[in-house]
Amino acid sequence: MELLPILLIFAVMMLPLLFLSNRQRKAQAKQQELVKQLGVGDEVRTHSGFYGLIVESYDDVVVLESEDGTQTKWARMAIAMSVDPIEPADGETLEGETAEDAQDSASSDQIPGVTVTDEDPREDGTARDR
Repeated sequence: MELLPILLIFAVMMLPLLFLSNRQRKAQAKQQELVKQLGVGDEVRTHSGFYGLIVESYDDVVVLESEDGTQTKWARMAIAMSVDPIEPADGETLEGETAEDAQDSASSDQIPGVTVTDEDPREDGTARDR
């Protein structure tokens, strides 16, 4: 009879834990299903924030290609979500862009409020300590 209140308190404290673990289990199953459906050609984001295109797919490993063409191997469970392909900004083209085009666009980029000069900012021309 003296154990009944203690058991009731224990049961009341355990109920939220059971509901939370059930919710977490459902979310984990949903994530696993999403990852299983991904295939070659899908653009994804990993849990660490890496964006890439799936170029090869195996059971538990995928090969992701970054924008610069570098391919890296990732565990399939490292994929956080599928993302929409990135659209180029107005006036830019991603496909068929040559190295000269990329260099021209990089040199013509201007940051508001920043002036780029070839002059040494120090009057005496000495290098600063690093």
